[in-house]
Amino acid sequence: MDELITLEGASQSEQIIGSHDFCNFSNITHHEHDEQSILIVWWSNVAVLPIIALIGLACNLLNMAVLTSNKTARRIPSWNLLIALAICDSLFLIFATLDVTPLSIPSLAFSTSFNHFYSRVVLYIRTLASTFYKSSVLIVVAFNIERYLCVVCPLNSHRWCTSRNSKNAIATAVFVSFLCSIQWPLAYDTIRCFESNSNEYYYVILMSTNRALQIYYRTMDYISLFAFNVLPIIALLYMNSRIIFTLRRVVDEDSRRDEETKLSDGLIQNEAHNNRTMRANAMLFAVVFMLFFCVGPQAPARLLFDIYGQYHPKAILYVCLSQQLVFLNASLNFCLYCVVSKRYRTLMKQTLKKFLHKLEGVDRPFQISLKQTKSSSAHVTSLEDHHAHLIQNV
Repeated sequence: MDELITLEGASQSEQIIGSHDFCNFSNITHHEHDEQSILIVWWSNVAVLPIIALIGLACNLLNMAVLTSNKTARRIPSWNLLIALAICDSLFLIFATLDVTPLSIPSLAFSTSFNHFYSRVVLYIRTLASTFYKSSVLIVVAFNIERYLCVVCPLNSHRWCTSRNSKNAIATAVFVSFLCSIQWPLAYDTIRCFESNSNEYYYVILMSTNRALQIYYRTMDYISLFAFNVLPIIALLYMNSRIIFTLRRVVDEDSRRDEETKLSDGLIQNEAHNNRTMRANAMLFAVVFMLFFCVGPQAPARLLFDIYGQYHPKAILYVCLSQQLVFLNASLNFCLYCVVSKRYRTLMKQTLKKFLHKLEGVDRPFQISLKQTKSSSAHVTSLEDHHAHLIQNV
């Protein structure tokens, strides 16, 4: 994620200049974007990414409501990891949108008051976005490790797959992710620059001239690229392949046992086992495919940055696409790890029914009051009619 948010605006340039109290834009801006690149960046950052973020937030909020409002949901395996994954994905979508969208809106980008405020907080926003993105990746790996232990090492899984170990894994993931994301405020400086066309002073964010900080930033950049993009894909591919082979071996052993006993109901049971195994295999392949499809392109994007530079049209287009895939990954984790579970779908239906009943309960008192008003008015009318009838008789 780090290399994917370094495009928009002069405040995210990586050029190195002298560290002065203020500078001139003419000394640091040597690149001009073509209209097509500007249009691509605008559509990606202002239109597509916020829409994906809103959908992802809605899905993750629904996920958290389902997992927290039902007592039976706490019996779902990896409940702590699923809650943490939803929280990290939601926070990532919020902070990443705050990082990439404002500078693509001209009214904000050229506002001096907004520039003075945003330039002081954007590096910390980027740090939080990077932290929660990396935490989400590590939690996905922890989720798959837990499932790997339960399937491949079932005899020892009860010692490892505990609620306490899940919480420790979550805390470790967040802490490690934060350590691998603090290079932004450390390696970049906020400098005051003069823009001659508008005769205004703007703050820009440039890489520090300190050689040690530059080396530190590059080192952490490549460590993050390998540890949070390449390595998780390899780990998930290995673990899910072992799980698939183990499940297949179990099914084959059951089939052999059924053939030996020659029970009539054995064929039906074997067919049910095969169907469940096929669904499990499809889900496991989907896990690897989604991580490879959504997170994998960041590595080529980083290479394009090094080859073409961040202002090249090809690098800009590829970075915009990889940004959208990263946002899509944070939005689809909800579907992949929860909706595929039959128990979770049942709990989601129950949660939606409870919510609809609450909405009906809000309207019900008004309806009851209307009924009471009608009944009371009808009672009064009947009394008046009876009274009039008595008068006539008199």
